Amino acid sequence: MLTLKLHELPGRDAYEIMYGKYKDEHWLESSIFITHDFFMSTELEDVLLKVVPFNPFGPTEITMSDWDTIKKDVFSSCSEFTKQLVSEIDKWTKECFKHESCFTICGP
Repeated sequence: MLTLKLHELPGRDAYEIMYGKYKDEHWLESSIFITHDFFMSTELEDVLLKVVPFNPFGPTEITMSDWDTIKKDVFSSCSEFTKQLVSEIDKWTKECFKHESCFTICGP
């Protein structure tokens, strides 16, 4: 797995992907995490910057429409490594979008 749950984190230098809008809370059990070093080894930041005003050091909301655009871009032009990461995140978003209109990526 390329994404981690809270109890699997080796440290606190990670991007947190959480259900819904950011509510001044971090390190949620329902979130998934990507270590900073791993995130930077993928093309995901470049794709995010094309689609949304991505803030690598703060919260960025991603709607279902944004996510569909991000997935299309990744699967048409990015590395297999980045595609694998997005596939893992996509599995998590299926549950998120049942209850929320967006998810939030919080930078380290």
